[in-house]
Amino acid sequence: MLIGVIIMFELNDSLSFLLSKCNQKAFALAQERLIEFNLTPEQAVALTYLFKKDGINQLQLGEMIQKDRTTVSGIVNKLVTLGYVSKGTNPFDKRSSLLFITEKALSIKDVMLQQAVEVNKFLTKDITDQEREFLLTMLKKIRYST
Repeated sequence: MLIGVIIMFELNDSLSFLLSKCNQKAFALAQERLIEFNLTPEQAVALTYLFKKDGINQLQLGEMIQKDRTTVSGIVNKLVTLGYVSKGTNPFDKRSSLLFITEKALSIKDVMLQQAVEVNKFLTKDITDQEREFLLTMLKKIRYST
């Protein structure tokens, strides 16, 4: 029989809570920087992957950004509407389209990527380079653990 057992949980020491709050802060900072391009952070992530690998289909993009088909479809449709991405015919599968970055996307690439660098610098301005590297290592370990 358990008598007088009190479980103490401190939210501000919770990894999931702190990661969530850090994500919200990073998202808000990124959103401020992307307003001039009329992009959301998720759309910018998708576009960044397309800068690295142009001419992929939506399924491949979804795997890269780790989003479900419906979410990827919405992101791609918005990027097409904004003129940052065009859809082309997939010669190997007529049921799927290939995604290509446009000249408009290329025209904002350097500034957009520099904004991402500045957001990361701002987020880590109060920690040392060694702490930053350790943090990145730990976050990657958490992200890719099974």
